[in-house]
Amino acid sequence: MPSYRLIDMAGGDIGIVEDVRERIEVDEQVTLPHGATVRVVDVYDDEFGRQGGVVATLAVDDGTV
Repeated sequence: MPSYRLIDMAGGDIGIVEDVRERIEVDEQVTLPHGATVRVVDVYDDEFGRQGGVVATLAVDDGTV
């Protein structure tokens, strides 16, 4: 199952989650490790965004900014 790194809008690390989707786009919803659902605001799928073996790093609006 694909893994994604989640970060908040300030760049803080939230964690890594697995999702059945092969690709996740801006404005789609993802589930945080603690179960809340949030909106994706940016997708980093370049070589830096894929570091650590994830499909992409997703910036999400978790309400902390």
